[in-house]
Amino acid sequence: MKAARPTLTERLVALAHSNGIIPVLLMVEILETTILPFPYEAAFIALCFAAPKRIGLFVAVTVIGSAIAGTILYALGAGFADPLADRLGVEAAVDSYKATFQERGGVLIFLGGLTPVPSYLVNLAAGASGYPYPAFVALFAASRFIRFAAFGLLIHFFGERVLGQWTKLPSWLRKTLIIGFLIGVTLWSIRAVT
Repeated sequence: MKAARPTLTERLVALAHSNGIIPVLLMVEILETTILPFPYEAAFIALCFAAPKRIGLFVAVTVIGSAIAGTILYALGAGFADPLADRLGVEAAVDSYKATFQERGGVLIFLGGLTPVPSYLVNLAAGASGYPYPAFVALFAASRFIRFAAFGLLIHFFGERVLGQWTKLPSWLRKTLIIGFLIGVTLWSIRAVT
């Protein structure tokens, strides 16, 4: 008798438990934070539900990926903001923004990492304004840690109950909710890019 083919859920759970997912998760977080805005949280939350004992590892990989991506953008802002502003003739606007960032940069960096707004603009501005790099990376990494650790803790404490309620829903409703979620994620991603 032929063995049953694993379901999509079973394959995703196996992937969440594999060591191969770690470098993929790291690269996805770097891409999401630098050039490809999409709701990374959806993948993170799915992995945490699939492998709850690895939540701490997923949080650590996410924070490391965020710090790497933030550093890349910080360096781009530091290296190219002034030459680009000179070329475009917008030096006054850039200088005004730099002054504002010097006053409130710490709050902007922290909120940029904590909230779902695309943080790449804040990271570029931090580099362009000359905000001290050690303070920048500490604030950004701390805010990302708080954000994803909160998701992880919620899943740790309430995940089983949520999954229990989810399995009680009729199949048609679960499929409708998943399709609605995917449509919402797609629309959010398109708006973030445009």
